[in-house]
Amino acid sequence: MSVTVGWPAEAGRRTLRRIPAVLLVALTSACGHPPASAPANQPPRHLIIVTIDTLRADRLGAYGNTTIPTPNFDRIAAEGVRAIDASTHVPITRPAHTSLLTGRYPAEHGIRDNISLPLAADVPTLAETLKGQGFATAAFVSSFVLSTQSGLNRGFDHYDDAFKKGTTDEIMLFSSLQRRGDDTLSRVEEWLDSRPPDVQAKRTALWVHLYDPHDPYEPPEPFASKFADRPYDGEVAWTDTLLGRLRASLEARKMWDNALVIITADHGEALGEHDETGHGFFTYETTLKVPLVMRGPGLSPNATVNGTVRLVDVAPTALALLGVPPMPETTGVDLSPHLVPGGAPITRLTYAESLTPLLQYQWSDLRVIRDGPWKYILAPRPELYDLSSDPGETRDLATTETATAARLRTALEGLLRVERNRASSRPAATPALSADVLQKLGALGYVSPGAPKNSVAQGADPKDKIEEFRTLSGLMREGLTLLRQGRYAESISRFTGLQKAGSEAFQVYFYLGRAQLGLGRTRDAEKSFERTIEIMPNFTQAHVSLAEARLVRKDPQGAIAALQRGQRDAPNEPDLFDREGQVWQQLGDLPRAMAAYERVAALAPRDALVRWRMGEVVLTQGQPDRARELFRQATELDPTVADYWNSLGMVLGGAGDQTGAADAFRKALERDPKDARVAYNLGLVLMRAGDPSARAQFERVLALDPGFRPARERLAELGR
Repeated sequence: MSVTVGWPAEAGRRTLRRIPAVLLVALTSACGHPPASAPANQPPRHLIIVTIDTLRADRLGAYGNTTIPTPNFDRIAAEGVRAIDASTHVPITRPAHTSLLTGRYPAEHGIRDNISLPLAADVPTLAETLKGQGFATAAFVSSFVLSTQSGLNRGFDHYDDAFKKGTTDEIMLFSSLQRRGDDTLSRVEEWLDSRPPDVQAKRTALWVHLYDPHDPYEPPEPFASKFADRPYDGEVAWTDTLLGRLRASLEARKMWDNALVIITADHGEALGEHDETGHGFFTYETTLKVPLVMRGPGLSPNATVNGTVRLVDVAPTALALLGVPPMPETTGVDLSPHLVPGGAPITRLTYAESLTPLLQYQWSDLRVIRDGPWKYILAPRPELYDLSSDPGETRDLATTETATAARLRTALEGLLRVERNRASSRPAATPALSADVLQKLGALGYVSPGAPKNSVAQGADPKDKIEEFRTLSGLMREGLTLLRQGRYAESISRFTGLQKAGSEAFQVYFYLGRAQLGLGRTRDAEKSFERTIEIMPNFTQAHVSLAEARLVRKDPQGAIAALQRGQRDAPNEPDLFDREGQVWQQLGDLPRAMAAYERVAALAPRDALVRWRMGEVVLTQGQPDRARELFRQATELDPTVADYWNSLGMVLGGAGDQTGAADAFRKALERDPKDARVAYNLGLVLMRAGDPSARAQFERVLALDPGFRPARERLAELGR
């Protein structure tokens, strides 16, 4: 028996080196149920993929846990096929999900961390493929790292990453970095019920991402109390209830029994093993091993696949089970032949990596290759483990099982040569993200100073740097927390501490500048932002923050110059043009403001906020009809923001449409019931329409704000 080694698209077609296989795949049926097979002409109608961030397999009953209740996951596992050994390729959210949805390893799809450029347009995705086959496609993500800036929205008709963006800028708190799973499921249910008949008639592909097990561990009650000393486990138990809710929602809409349902995780979580807490640094099984179950028409219940199943195999397998042609040039392969009794054994290697030590601190990267139970970690001091006898990876066999270590190292170095050749043939990617994006990632421990570098076990061994890493990561987290709390002097001490430790990461200079700006030290802040730009020229929010510092110094022309410089470095970044438009608007140059906003609208066609800004401009210019249309577009693109509805109500009322205005104001109040201004506007249109409920509305205004003088005047006019 042999295995093929190679980065796809060569995998399965081009042999770099043939290696004896030592893994055996067996399909078993625990309860003796006869195998179920779907008719060849009737594949599953729908696809439901649920990814649960940061979920360890060993916390689930289906994987042997007896201390955490996970009845919903366990039920789904019993109804289908469970991979005993499923593995991710990188213990970081965004690149792991990208591998899942493209069928490619990180070096092939180009996403190596959470702040890479968006997924390249020439990398096919599962959603694109299904949409091309007539599926209605929708995704609901719960982490900012998977928002549209990731590029993973490509191919989805509906991509819900709403994190409550309003009309004012704000520093996001930890609680805003993720969307709780019950909120995400509410959005799923709203979408399911709002689909027009033609969409309901289509086959559907739905991806739901739940983020709750991710740090910080804050499960709701009763799980917070029940698992007070094990909050991560509490998050797992809470998330299982969300699976039950999602199942019930889909069953009620007749979309469960005829669906292929896939549930997995992007990576696991270290809880102190190997002195690691969290994920993203080491490449031990605590963070690489993930759960994976599939159920649906044609899949046998209570079945298990013994052997290593890779996340890159999920998309090709799903397409095959759905009866859809495959995506081109994937590393992953269709595993459907292995999901039936008597199927051929899986005989493939799997690869994983952690570039965090290199990208953050210029220490060595970590590269992993597995052949069945044998796992080799390429580092300055390589490691070799036999997972069949040592699943906790406590006995390094690299110096005793030298032949196995040499064989796996040779295979891995062959893969890395392919990666380096590919990297040398194209420009290095660098992040082009806004400051609030980067700050949100940094708050989660996701920080990276620059473009990926080519390295094979160079620099310090991460094993020797884990304590330093924890210390420096702690300084970064403390600095960000203090910055959000407005404790600027204290946050400066943390960032300067990082600099004294030798950090030249561009984020450190950027955050330092933000703290200096908070203290009014504009000249120092400008120097920090300039240094940020030197290190990372296309980091757009360094340009935006430099402009902000100059505005504080009453230098609007200097601010515009900073923004236009940023536009030259990052011509497709909407935020630079949006901020330029705001400056021109403040200066009273409405034509230039409008030109900048129109550029934003072209770059971000689904940006509701810029439609609202454009509506404000044209309304000032005396174009109420155009303003009405722009405000209406804003409410259609994002119906959750009260300001959009309030502005629409004002122009409708001004045009004499009191009924339409009242409806818009009511929608605004539904979204922000404590806004006295909106409540007053509603009372005003009711008063103009002769509606007697106007009196109660003005009284409501005064209950919200006793000092709201216009409301008292209107009540007096009504003869209070």
